[in-house]
Amino acid sequence: MAFLNRWLQFLRFLEGLLEILDVVTTPLGTVATVGVMLYSLLVFLGTDASTAATLAGSVTLGLSCLITRPDF
Repeated sequence: MAFLNRWLQFLRFLEGLLEILDVVTTPLGTVATVGVMLYSLLVFLGTDASTAATLAGSVTLGLSCLITRPDF
């Protein structure tokens, strides 16, 4: 019975992981993920928070414009 309980918990974990991956693979999720990761990297490398937010936001805005480019 304990094995079945653990198996059920593992399957619930996989289901939650797939839901997160569904969000991340959308264009908005991709842009948000890149922005957060870039900000974290810049702060880790020693850049102050305001500069890191400005740089990450600029790159994220450019990426968003490239990914969600409208068709005229």
